[in-house]
Amino acid sequence: MIKILSTIILLNLSLFGQNFDAFLKEAIKNSTYLKSSDLSISQAKQQGDILTRYENPSLELEYSNFSPQGGDADSGYRLSYTQPLRLWGVGNDKIKLSDAIIKSANMQKTLNLAEFTRTTSLLYSIYAHDKKYLLLSNEQLNIAKRIYEISKERYKAGTISRGELLQSSIDYKMIEIKIQEAKLKANESYFSLLEYTKSTKEVEIDFTHSFSKIQMKNINNPELLYLKKQKNKSLANAKVNSNKLEFINIVGEYEKEPEQNIFRLGASIPLVIFNTKSQEKRIAKLQSDKFDLQAQNKSQRLKIELSKLTKKENLLLLLKTQNQNTLKLQLEVLKMFEQGYKIANVNLLELQYIQNKLIKTKENLINIESSLNENAIWHNYITGVYND
Repeated sequence: MIKILSTIILLNLSLFGQNFDAFLKEAIKNSTYLKSSDLSISQAKQQGDILTRYENPSLELEYSNFSPQGGDADSGYRLSYTQPLRLWGVGNDKIKLSDAIIKSANMQKTLNLAEFTRTTSLLYSIYAHDKKYLLLSNEQLNIAKRIYEISKERYKAGTISRGELLQSSIDYKMIEIKIQEAKLKANESYFSLLEYTKSTKEVEIDFTHSFSKIQMKNINNPELLYLKKQKNKSLANAKVNSNKLEFINIVGEYEKEPEQNIFRLGASIPLVIFNTKSQEKRIAKLQSDKFDLQAQNKSQRLKIELSKLTKKENLLLLLKTQNQNTLKLQLEVLKMFEQGYKIANVNLLELQYIQNKLIKTKENLINIESSLNENAIWHNYITGVYND
């Protein structure tokens, strides 16, 4: 009867609450944290445009006055137009750098989304655990109340002492206090979830959602992918900076003198003698090696973490089965002991002992379920399920 009643309460509460998937979708949509990622992508595109834009030309104007001795004064002028031209290879390098910057910003957004989904899911799992614990406390109160009612009847019949009646009353009152503590804890985890997601209103959230592992063909850990994009951006930036010669200047000049007109066309080419960009090349190599080591370290740690999660899941499932089997026996024993207490074949301490053991087993199942949810959340985050 207790099990049926708690199930009905659970279903009624879940019917009036927003399911987790809908809550998460709305949180992602309204997240200012994730919206800032979109701004970063727009900023990256602007940075890319800056890299690939043309340099401004320069124009020189010059006026000359000729005053020969013994002759009439005359004048002339000179026009010079200079256009910096980026070398073909340098232009391609800057296009690649622009592309790498945009891809890195997009990957940063993917990482932010995955972390937001992971953390929201973990906070929800804590909230669901606390709500289920509160529900169990109410169930425990119903058991204690029923024992207390039986105790009152037996006291009236003179089959137990007043001390035993008071003991059952104290147990009932203690569980009422426990419920208030459980309510406080559930309230704190609820508002922690709302605070992280920056929810602007209080909504009733269904706490019956379960997380399951989603198998991916390839591991696409967002942190590892972001490291690779950062490496590509660093290498592209180093490639641009290590170009010995970036521009040549094409110069066109027209000069009008009193007795002749002169047109000149030429090129100004910097001589690469002292600044050969050798230091930039070495820095690029060091930076590339640094990102490679970070990626290798991250990859190794992810493999260990996934192995740990798998072994932990297997142990949790075994514990869950053992506790479920134990619970079936405890429910049967509790029913027998309640009947025995009614007819004075069982004393109060024995009945309370069975009750506490049953509640402890149910607490274990709630903790195991919460651990399985967290295990699945971390698995999905590591393998890249939350990237989209």
